[in-house]
Amino acid sequence: MPPPPPTVPDRAASPAAAARGTDARRRAAAWHAARLRRSPGDAALRHATAEALIEAGDPAAALAVLSPAPATAGALVLAGIAQHDLGALDTALGLFRRAAALAPRDPAPWSNIGLVLKIQGDFDAALAAYDAAIALRPADPRLRVNRAVALLRAGRMRQAWADYEYRFDLAPPEYPACRLLPDLDRISIAGRTVLVTHEEGFGDTLHFARYLPMLARRGGRVIALMPRALSALIARMPGVAAVLEPGAVPPPYDWHCPMFSLPRAFGTMLDTIPAAIPYLHPDPDLVASWARRLPAPAQGLRVGLAWAGQARPWAEAFTALDARRSLDPARLAPLAAVPGVTPARTTTDQDECGSARARAGIHFVSLQKNPAGCPPLALIDPMPAVTTFDDTAAIVANLDLVISVDTSVVHLAGGLGKPVFLLDRYDNCWRWLSGRTDSPWYPTLRIFRQPRPNDWTAVIGDVTTALARYAQSHRAQLRLPG
Repeated sequence: MPPPPPTVPDRAASPAAAARGTDARRRAAAWHAARLRRSPGDAALRHATAEALIEAGDPAAALAVLSPAPATAGALVLAGIAQHDLGALDTALGLFRRAAALAPRDPAPWSNIGLVLKIQGDFDAALAAYDAAIALRPADPRLRVNRAVALLRAGRMRQAWADYEYRFDLAPPEYPACRLLPDLDRISIAGRTVLVTHEEGFGDTLHFARYLPMLARRGGRVIALMPRALSALIARMPGVAAVLEPGAVPPPYDWHCPMFSLPRAFGTMLDTIPAAIPYLHPDPDLVASWARRLPAPAQGLRVGLAWAGQARPWAEAFTALDARRSLDPARLAPLAAVPGVTPARTTTDQDECGSARARAGIHFVSLQKNPAGCPPLALIDPMPAVTTFDDTAAIVANLDLVISVDTSVVHLAGGLGKPVFLLDRYDNCWRWLSGRTDSPWYPTLRIFRQPRPNDWTAVIGDVTTALARYAQSHRAQLRLPG
């Protein structure tokens, strides 16, 4: 099977649920590996074991199972997926092309060829490969969604939105398809109620929340169905009449619209992306409350850090993607060399925060919830007391800059109008487009992308230089030491 699109739904889950999903995949891989040791000549079992190892996030072990050389088209596709997950894109592309030559009527090699070419920025060739896959299996919604992601990354948004609606064939919306909001150039919603529903990850909802006031400006009554973590922040948006949390029975409505269908409904194109910021607004009382627990503006530059995305073990093939977009926090160590950074300490109790506040300089503030590790920096960590994105928004409102990998923190800070340095992986999400260091979605965002797969060293080096320049430009204003 072709790997799922990079934008497969990333629904929220508890840490316990995430652990269960991860453990289940690891147990499945171990079970297959044990069976293979008893029957090493079973080609089908070898194939199943390699697939299980890839899903468990161990592509190197999958390649070992497939060695010395995959001979069938299916094995070549699996080897290509493993090489892709390891960042060996040219090798992966060669394996997929060999698979296509062996099985030209199988859409899987063609879809995977499109995947790699999309990452490499050869969009015309990528789309031709996706077209070839769809011609072989036109009813397969996954192929349509894969092509939509390639079109989006190429900036061809008008063409992409219709394809992306095929995701409903993979996971039908909760509400009737016949009531799905049509394109707004075909209907008027004046006086009508539109139920907008959280669909994918927290970051996706924060990204597309910009459309909610736009619905209201067209005369719609906007009801939003949101996870509790987002409900208060969304309720504060202009034009949102009410916010419901999961389990609530919605009032009568005329149309419903999952968040990811809003750009389609508005006919968004690259040159019509709505980017008026801020469109998110923190609670003033929470901003004041958190200000008392963070360094004051006169005490220096306050920089938020997030280094890992939300693990999504329920999403097929997401383990490898999350590993590529997340960062070992130890890699952030070079930031300590920026002039004015508060020296690292060994204590982690509340006194560290008080001591950090007492000195002028650059103060790092963690925005990472439930971290598996912390960077070797003097870090103020308010996150144990954070319960919703309303708290996180209030913390970000007290910062001068946010540095983050591609996760919900980027969309929160961008929607609040804060300067953001995005640490971006080589095979980046479609919304950051290709070959750009800016974003039409967030005017205050600057992209630092890996020049090659898995190369965080170059990214951290560039961000360290940029932070030093940013601090220098704000030195007088923030009273930083010279």
